[in-house]
Amino acid sequence: MIVIQSIPDKDRIYLIDLLRGISIVGILFVNMLDFHSPFLYLESDYWENKADFYTYALIDIFAQGNFYPLFAFLFGFGSFILMNRAEHRGISFPALFTRRMIFLLLLGMLHAFLIWHGDILITYAVCGFILLLVYKWSGKALLRLSLGLYTISYGLLGMLMLLIELVSTDSTTVKTNVSKVNESISIYSSGSYADIFTLRFNDWLAVNGPPNMIFIFLSVFPCILAGMAFAKLGWLTNLEDCRRKQLNIFLVSFPIGLVFKIIPYLWEHNYASKFVQDSFGGPLLSLAIITGVTLLYEQSAKIRKISYPFIRLGRMSLTNYLMHSFVCTLIFYSYGLGFYGEVGAFTGSMLAVLIILFQLLFSKYWFQYFKMGPIEYVWRMTTYRDKPSFKREKEFDATR
Repeated sequence: MIVIQSIPDKDRIYLIDLLRGISIVGILFVNMLDFHSPFLYLESDYWENKADFYTYALIDIFAQGNFYPLFAFLFGFGSFILMNRAEHRGISFPALFTRRMIFLLLLGMLHAFLIWHGDILITYAVCGFILLLVYKWSGKALLRLSLGLYTISYGLLGMLMLLIELVSTDSTTVKTNVSKVNESISIYSSGSYADIFTLRFNDWLAVNGPPNMIFIFLSVFPCILAGMAFAKLGWLTNLEDCRRKQLNIFLVSFPIGLVFKIIPYLWEHNYASKFVQDSFGGPLLSLAIITGVTLLYEQSAKIRKISYPFIRLGRMSLTNYLMHSFVCTLIFYSYGLGFYGEVGAFTGSMLAVLIILFQLLFSKYWFQYFKMGPIEYVWRMTTYRDKPSFKREKEFDATR
């Protein structure tokens, strides 16, 4: 039997934990809009209060569509690290990774259908199974596949939407679906758990059902491939050789991504502008975050010290992600405090700040006694079919 120990602190790639921590923060600000309001069916015209409108616009530009590609990228990067460690120990990576994805799939189903419809874990698990078909490819081949899948499919779709917008004689402005908004507020704020379960499933199906399935795959899987490609090419770990490349990627992706993200606010808020904003602006700003944070992290020990709280946050990112859903649905749904529909974007964002502050503190004290988050521990135990060490002995930990 091969005994699997938890990853020693000295062997962790802290930059990846930091990026996970940053992505968890960004994801909460986006998801908070859905926790307290019918985000699926509203647009910027929903917010009458100026503070809410500008808060929504800031989240729309700097967070919405920017952090799920980052999280998917890190999923691919982490998969390569897992592959390396499995092969080093003489373990079958496909068997190990399959168990890992089965657990993630089951956890995602529990999350999506019993807690909150906006789950992303199911998508990651499905993409993980498909990743097994190409994980042996070289970094350059994976990067070409990633770029090809994304740019060709979304490039063609984007040109089609722009063409429709140019030739259409009817208005294609995206507006709030008032009837669906009212239905959501009524059920989530005061409906029974059975009513909420049904609406939650319908909301999940509206996003993840057959019409959208292929588009979700084409938006997430290429980002996973890119993460594995970056890991194989050493673009985040061999910065001495790749600093210029990182800087060039940042200088291109940040300004172009930002322009794409603000297009709906400069032009008309229609389907074409929203498509360009999310499908191209989001991934480009994700690249800017990855490269920008990498360059900053390597600048000085002071910057690395400041980042420690977010490194801890990222080390238990799965636990923190699920905690968001559990806590927020208890605050806003009828079987909790029932505040759904009564909180605006600004107040919701202030609540998100409080939750992040709590998690930063919680993560700090947790890692004084344990080596990994509770959900991460069960996930690793299921993956390796063994019990890794969990409680922390007195040892040096760079993230304390």
